[in-house]
Amino acid sequence: MKTTKQKQQNNSLKIEGLSSDFLCDTMDDDMLEKIIKEMKKKEILKRQNIWQASDGRWKTKLPVPNSKKTKLVAKKNKSDLENYIVNWNMEQQESQKPCFESIYKDWLSSKKKETSMANASKLSYVWDKYYKDSPIISVPFEQMTAGQMKDWLLDVTSENKLNRKQYNEMKSVANMMYDYAISYNLASINIPRQIRKPSDKIFKEAETKPLSEKVYDADTKKKVIEDALKQYEKTKNTAYLAVCLNFTLGLRVGELVALRSSCIHEDGTIDIIREEVKGYTEDENGIIHRHGYKVVNHTKTQCGERNLILTPNAKKYIQMAIDRNKELGISDEDYIFIDKKGQRIHDHAINNVLRRLNGVRNKKDALVITGRPSGNHGVRRTCISLLHDSMLMSDDTIKAFAGHKDISTTQRCYIHPVKPITAHADAFAAVFDD
Repeated sequence: MKTTKQKQQNNSLKIEGLSSDFLCDTMDDDMLEKIIKEMKKKEILKRQNIWQASDGRWKTKLPVPNSKKTKLVAKKNKSDLENYIVNWNMEQQESQKPCFESIYKDWLSSKKKETSMANASKLSYVWDKYYKDSPIISVPFEQMTAGQMKDWLLDVTSENKLNRKQYNEMKSVANMMYDYAISYNLASINIPRQIRKPSDKIFKEAETKPLSEKVYDADTKKKVIEDALKQYEKTKNTAYLAVCLNFTLGLRVGELVALRSSCIHEDGTIDIIREEVKGYTEDENGIIHRHGYKVVNHTKTQCGERNLILTPNAKKYIQMAIDRNKELGISDEDYIFIDKKGQRIHDHAINNVLRRLNGVRNKKDALVITGRPSGNHGVRRTCISLLHDSMLMSDDTIKAFAGHKDISTTQRCYIHPVKPITAHADAFAAVFDD
């Protein structure tokens, strides 16, 4: 004759062995869910060591997430402890479902390989600024909805008063993380890419600089070059010569400090094929840190590699720098612009002398420049604008000079009027009064 315990065991086996078809046919949803939950509970408790201590309480040890340590849990009643263990395991299983938070480190490591440490550093900055402490990062991909994602994006935009560019930077991280999740079958649909761009009305208007702070007019350009040459004679700092040179080449600052004499040809041209980039290191926790500079054998884009004309003035400035290096008996490979210690100068050396030339003043530890461009980008814009204003070259030639892939980039971001409207008085009269 079977004991009560044997009967219970047999009944349990019968329940666990029931086919899903039979369950669906004979039980309602609530009963089926209850049975499945009970089975999961038994499976969890079967793996857990539970004991009754000398103080009469029931105890167990549970692992501490992301650690080799355990924590002791004690309850007066065994049933209370069992319920705690089951709920804890369910929470852990829920938190382990793929979400932004769970894939972040792997995704960022993938970006370091796919693009660069510099780009990964920028993505890490966006994550820390908008995502890191947000509840959206713990929502499992399988539960995320387009509406939920859209509401979060709009809330962050409103709270931080983002402009369109900042919004795009924030959303692109979500786009890329979903792409990564899909590639590893952790998600099936890219939810963020389903969200349409919101109206421009919700964005903070980007501050528009006055024209005088974007490009140099003819008089200001002449004054800056004259002051740079005076400062060079006074300090012998070849960074001042680099500034003068760049008013003829319009280079990115990283390209300017990476120029080498071996790139100069007998036909009076120079190859732009390298650039300085910031260096980065990664610590044992996977955190990226800035670390020095290096020169790479490519420019910002593939179209950035170009061959430019050296004007008579350009040749003069380069020769002055080379002569100064010889005079001091210093060299750093064959870089044109090096400091007194014989080391290639960096981008900050160019921007520092430009600030001085533009009348920078220190106000409560903040560098303030008004009425003039504040950095090398203003020199670059000025060169491109002057070529366009001359009407002596085609759009393709100007695009190639700038190192851009598309002329629309040149036209949209780099071409500005460099002459006052009064300089065109005769043209207006010819059109309207003829």
